[in-house]
Amino acid sequence: MKRRSFLRSTGVAVSLGATGCLGLGGEAIVSVQKSVRVEPGSGWVEKIPDVSDTGGAVSYTVRSDDRRFDVYLFVGEDQYEHYDAYVKDEEPTETPSGHEEFSKAAVPKSDDGSTYEASTQNGARESLDVAGPYYFVVDHSNYRMENRVDEYGDPLSAFVDLEVVKNRI
Repeated sequence: MKRRSFLRSTGVAVSLGATGCLGLGGEAIVSVQKSVRVEPGSGWVEKIPDVSDTGGAVSYTVRSDDRRFDVYLFVGEDQYEHYDAYVKDEEPTETPSGHEEFSKAAVPKSDDGSTYEASTQNGARESLDVAGPYYFVVDHSNYRMENRVDEYGDPLSAFVDLEVVKNRI
């Protein structure tokens, strides 16, 4: 009887230990699940603290039934300041595209093309190992001319599901 109890306890401990190794553990430092409204020529922004030292990870899904949009994850103040200058009608010296693994254009997700989505692969966590801070942006402007937006057009309504975790050390 004691042997079964010991084996059961050992199995639970191994399962919990493996969960951490598979990236299912960690402490959520940003967790957003909300509907946002983005006016033409602007973006919805969430500032994220640096998680690179602890082996952080990001997962997100942004969905809209309205129209196409872009998502950018800017790394550091410098990249974000160029974006911020652009949406404030200033002339930035460059238009960085953000972190290439996380910055994406929304694609049609329904058969009739009325729902658009941008996400990490299958909405799963992806490692973020560059130094931050980071700026997560749902963009509804002509930044980088990827999705054209009429300045007198309708606002973008989207649902944002964003999670950033840092691993426990």
